[in-house]
Amino acid sequence: MPVNRRQLLGSVALAAPSLAAAAPASSVFAEIRKEFPRANQEVYLDAAANMPLPKYVAEGMRRYMNFHMYGPGDGRGQYAAESVRQARELFARLINAKPAEIAFVVCTKAGEAAVINGLGIQASGGNIVTNDLHYAGSIHDYIGRRKAGMDIRIVKHRDWRIDLKDMEKAMDKRTKLVSITLVSNVNGWVEEAKAICNLAHSYGAYVYADIIQAAGSVPVDVKALGLDFAACSNYKWLHGARGSGYLYVREDLQGGEVKDLSFPGYVHFNYAPWVPQRAGSADDFPFEGMKGAQRYEAGNVSYVAYAGQHEALKRILAIGVDNIYAYTKPMCDRLKTQLPPLGYKLITPLDATSSIVTVQSPNLKATQEKLRKANVQATTTGANRMRISPALYNNMDDIDRLLKALA
Repeated sequence: MPVNRRQLLGSVALAAPSLAAAAPASSVFAEIRKEFPRANQEVYLDAAANMPLPKYVAEGMRRYMNFHMYGPGDGRGQYAAESVRQARELFARLINAKPAEIAFVVCTKAGEAAVINGLGIQASGGNIVTNDLHYAGSIHDYIGRRKAGMDIRIVKHRDWRIDLKDMEKAMDKRTKLVSITLVSNVNGWVEEAKAICNLAHSYGAYVYADIIQAAGSVPVDVKALGLDFAACSNYKWLHGARGSGYLYVREDLQGGEVKDLSFPGYVHFNYAPWVPQRAGSADDFPFEGMKGAQRYEAGNVSYVAYAGQHEALKRILAIGVDNIYAYTKPMCDRLKTQLPPLGYKLITPLDATSSIVTVQSPNLKATQEKLRKANVQATTTGANRMRISPALYNNMDDIDRLLKALA
């Protein structure tokens, strides 16, 4: 059946109408749970690592692939084009940005690199301030940049928190960028982003935030926080697939402060035999750069993944991220109070407003074996850390099974 643009646009508002009306009732999330087959086959408490693919995302991807398999008939071409276009608009709405401020990138680090490279920090003699609760892959990149001559300042946590005063001490008038993870993948620590932005801006610096553990999990408003840049991949709390993500670049910084280092688009030759007649005094190789944040898109991305994102973001927005967080918070609160008596040391701050709970295990190998026997999936990493991240498809029965396994 053909799908016209109005119908497709309307589907954003109509997606899961009962969810929007009833949220945050637990029955809403019981229905959502049915869309996640893996969450019904095991106790999956690992969204911070990789969210299992829901049926509706797989269906969006299938519809996109059908266009390439069978051609544009029966609305397939329109769905393919509109779903990808809408993914940009829906994500912009999710974080309170403009669609023109959103670029498609292959992953979070690609977005971060576009910002760092575009700012020309090393050439200007500027420095970057970050901390050790930022994403480890990013810190590794910064260490590499330090070895290449860039001034990189890494603030160390104090008892698994970042002290705002320590961040301020690391800044000076040559600080060009302050780079943070809004919600730390290490332990769910939530940065004092607005205060950091105010500090950084007072020194003339910009602020980048990795929001991969925040977008879709907790409310994010880039304007209210004062963020200049942000990026995330889609395969965690956005219900998506690897190889796709988003970069936010504040509109007034595009092409000026953040220089164009790649130039997406297509040239139109203006000489024979490419054209039958030359167009006036135009250049032989007319060039027109991309407008908006699309100027930072290096090339083709996983469009099939963005078709899936179209379906995911409709549902996330219909339910409401505030309702999703309100649903997962009691699970996290329970973990914070009931894991320590079992011998697991909590390293997530009690007041952290995220959906991540991390503890130190007295015997990680024994803990891993307990999880395996109970068919529970959580992240175990380092010498002794276990990270648990309940999502909208989980429930208190899942928490019961985890706690029983670890007792």
